[in-house]
Formats: sequence, C-alpha cells, structure tokens
Amino acid sequence: MEQRISAITLIVPDVAEARRFFEEGLGWQVNASPSPEVVFFQIQGTVFALYQREALANEIGRAVTDQPSGAVTLAWNGRSEQAVDEAFEQAVAAGALPVRHPDKAFWGGYSSYVEVPGGHLLEIAYNPFWPIRADGAVELPPPA
Repeated sequence: MEQRISAITLIVPDVAEARRFFEEGLGWQVNASPSPEVVFFQIQGTVFALYQREALANEIGRAVTDQPSGAVTLAWNGRSEQAVDEAFEQAVAAGALPVRHPDKAFWGGYSSYVEVPGGHLLEIAYNPFWPIRADGAVELPPPA
C-alpha cells in the first residue's frame, strides 16, 4: 500500500451548519454534495468529507459510535504567526468556538485550537520546522 490517505471524513450532526462554516466562513469550495447528508471538498492531495452519522452508518453497514472530542484532530498550518492569528480570528468569526488562543507552543512553534461545528478540533498553527511548499503542501524534514 502506498503511504498516503485519500480522504478524511468528519462525522457531524448538522452537515448544513458544518458546510456553511467551511464554505462561507473559511472560503473553501465544495466540489460535490451527492446528498444533503454528504459534502466533499478537494484539498491538497486528498478529499475532505463531511458526513451525517446515519448516512455514514448506512454506507458502511454498521453503527458509527460517538468518539470523545479531540480523539481525532485536524490541523491547518500557516506560513507565519500572523497567518495563524488571522486564520484563528476568521474561524471564530465563522462560528468556531475558541479552545486555545494562538500562543507560543512548547515544541517551538505557534499554535491554537478551535472547535468547529460538529465538535471536532482544528489546530491552527505555524511550525517553523515544517516548511510549506508553493503548492501548499507541508514538507516534513528528512528522517534523522
């Protein structure tokens, strides 16, 4: 198997609310919405999906259980601390709940967290050790 993930799916109780957050609030473009319970966004190198719980359960043929908030987090890396501050304010203005305001992180970067509609956590960070290429992809340093 190639080392990659093709899609990331968030289960949200209200797909319309989550869609508005990402689409209108953050300015992301929806690429497909085959039903009111499912939305797909094309993001760098993968697909980001929002699914209503019952719709995903029907697709996979079994119940989808609740997970505690933060069991899985998403991260968006900015190119600077200022980009983090701006993205954090944009996310909060779009309806995200602030969890941790932007601040210096113990690991040497600058980080914050918000809770997006549906209860999932989004880290908004600047990591000086992970440069962002011109195409928007994060570049990890080579193994030591």
